[in-house]
Amino acid sequence: MSIKKILFKNTFFNLLGYIYLLAASFLSISIYLNNLGQDMFGIYIFLASFVPIASVFDFGVSIALIRDLAKNDTSLVEKKESWQTGLYIFLIQAVILGIFFAGLILYFFYHLPLLTTIANTTNIYTLAVILGLTIFLNHVNNALLSIPQAFQRFDVYNSKTYLVGTANTLLSAWLTYYTKDLVHVFLLQLIFHAVTFFYALNFGKKQIGKEILAPVYYKNAGRKLIAFGLKNFVGTLAGQVEAQISKFFLGFLATAKSITAFNIPQSIFMKGAGVVSQVAQAFFPLSATLLEKNRIKKLKKLYISLQFLILFSGVFVVFLVFNFGEDFLTWWLKDLVVVSASLPVLKIMSYYFVLVALTPLPTALAQGLGKPQVPSFFAVLTVTVETVFLSILVPKYHEIGAAYSFLISSIVSVPVFILYLSFLLNKKINEYK
Repeated sequence: MSIKKILFKNTFFNLLGYIYLLAASFLSISIYLNNLGQDMFGIYIFLASFVPIASVFDFGVSIALIRDLAKNDTSLVEKKESWQTGLYIFLIQAVILGIFFAGLILYFFYHLPLLTTIANTTNIYTLAVILGLTIFLNHVNNALLSIPQAFQRFDVYNSKTYLVGTANTLLSAWLTYYTKDLVHVFLLQLIFHAVTFFYALNFGKKQIGKEILAPVYYKNAGRKLIAFGLKNFVGTLAGQVEAQISKFFLGFLATAKSITAFNIPQSIFMKGAGVVSQVAQAFFPLSATLLEKNRIKKLKKLYISLQFLILFSGVFVVFLVFNFGEDFLTWWLKDLVVVSASLPVLKIMSYYFVLVALTPLPTALAQGLGKPQVPSFFAVLTVTVETVFLSILVPKYHEIGAAYSFLISSIVSVPVFILYLSFLLNKKINEYK
C-alpha cells in the first residue's frame, strides 16, 4: 500500500471516530447545561478534567512504546521486551495516580469554594473513589491502546473513542434527565472504561501473545523507553496543562459561570484542533518508517502540503466565527446569558485556533525524527507565557482575560516552533546526501 493510502486509511478511521465524538459532544453539552445548570455544569467540567490531566503522567512512555513497536528495525523479541517493560511502568504509574488524584479531589472538596457547594448533596468519598478508579483504568487502557496505534490499526485504537466517548457525552447527558448526582454520572463513565479495557486486551493478546499481561522490567528496554519518554513528556505535560489550566485559574480567581463561558468556546476549538491531531496521530508511526534516504523527501512534500491545507482551513474558521458565530451559539445553547458571555471568547479564540492547529503535525514530525525535546521546549514556553498572562488578566477580565492569554502565548511560540522544525527536517535531508 502506498504512503498516501496508508495515511489516508489511518486518518479516515481517526476522523470517523473524532467526528462522531464531536457530534456527540455537540449534542450533549446543551443537555448538560440545561439539566445541571450553569454552576453544576462548571463543577462537572472541573472534576472531569482530572482524568485527562492524570493521563499525561506516563512520562512519555506511551509515545516511546509506540515508536519502538512501530519501527521496522525492532525485532519481535525486542518488541515484547519493550511491551512488558512499558506495561510494568504503566501499572505502577496507574496505582500512584489513582490514589493521588482521589486524595487531591477530597482535599479540594474541603478547601475549594467551588466544590463546597455540592458537599452536602453528594457523597464526596464515593465520588473521589470512582474518579480514582477511572484514572487507574484510563491509564492502563492507554498502555493497551499503544499496541493498535503502533501496528497502525486505528480502527481498533478508536474503540476508546466510541465506548468511553459515548459514555462521557450522550449517555451521561441522558442520565442527567433522571439525576443531578455526579456520583451516578461518573460511575457510568467508569463502567465504559472497564469495557474498553477488555476490548483492548483482546486485541493486544493477538499481537503480543501471552506476555500481554505479564509485566516485567528489562533494564535496557526500560532505559530506552524512559530516556525517549522523558524528552517527550515535558511537552505532553505542558500541552495538557495548557488545555486544563484555565479551569483552575477561573475556578480559583473567578466563578463557575466563567468556567462555563470559557470552556464552551475552548472545547469547540480543541475539537477543531483535534481533527488535525487525528492526522498527526496517523502521521507519527508513518513518519518513523519514512526516515530513509530514498523516502525522506516524500515525507517533506507530504508534510508541507498538509500544513498549507491546515492553514487555509484555520483562516476559513475565523471567517465562519465572525459571520455566523452568534447565530450558531444561540441555536446550539438556547441560553442568551451564556451566549453573550461566550461569544467574545469565541472570536478571540478563533485567532488562537489558526496558530495552534499548525502545531500537531510538526510535533509528530519531531517525534519521528527522534527530537521530542524540541516540541517539549516550545510547549513549556507556551505554557509559561500563558500562565503569566492568566495570573495578570483573569482576576480583572475573567474569561476574556483567559482567551487573550491563550492568544498571546501562541503568537510568541508557534511561528518560531514551525520554522525550527523546518530547519531540522532540511538538516536531516542533507545528512542523507
